[in-house]
Amino acid sequence: MEHKGKKYLCGVGVGPGDPKLLTLAAAETIRTADLVLAPTSYKDEPGRAEEIVKKAIGNIPIRRILFDMTKGKSGIELRKSAALIAAREIVNLLQPGGKAAFLTLGDPNVFSTFNLIANSVSSIDPGVEISSIPGIMAFQDLVSRTGMTLLDEEESLRLLVGLQVDSKIEEALMDDSSAVVIYKGGSNLSAIVELAKKTGRLAEGWIGVKIGLEESEVTTLQSVGDGPVGYLSTVIFPPKRH
Repeated sequence: MEHKGKKYLCGVGVGPGDPKLLTLAAAETIRTADLVLAPTSYKDEPGRAEEIVKKAIGNIPIRRILFDMTKGKSGIELRKSAALIAAREIVNLLQPGGKAAFLTLGDPNVFSTFNLIANSVSSIDPGVEISSIPGIMAFQDLVSRTGMTLLDEEESLRLLVGLQVDSKIEEALMDDSSAVVIYKGGSNLSAIVELAKKTGRLAEGWIGVKIGLEESEVTTLQSVGDGPVGYLSTVIFPPKRH
């Protein structure tokens, strides 16, 4: 039950890119929000989450939050600072009973900047009620395009980040019973390909680049080569079924 004096913040997953994959729950939350916010890398340009929503819903007012996407610890600290600034805006701009919707690609609770926003808002005003609306993730869209069955009844899923190719990825690929999904590994594609060869998983691998956008590409990992393909990439390996 909602209280008139309470403030609300909801992280809204808008999907991987295709506006048709925006859920009804997400659309309703965005339409009824008093304040809609979206991350962007450039203050004068819309981010992908904003573009998705405007294609799906129309030209609604969206407040842009600048997030630096620098890799490593320095980038994390910059994003924390941006989240704190945004959190202050949210708390100050929302009236009692008001609702803010923070847009995020994919799902708000998996590899999302929403966690930084939510934590910062709670630190400023613990009384703000935090919630989320799940969204379709890029790997789910990619799987549907390949026509594969990613998981069977007794198989498991490992979801990893490929900004650094280390023993965690090799260990995951060595487990033939696990499906492996690697996000953000485009700049390290050659190392991922080498590990796939080493573990005998290359033949089953697929990669999607800029999933959900008009210029998206979906191809087998064998045919794409081993050069860098950019940040917005997803690599998937189904379990190795004998």
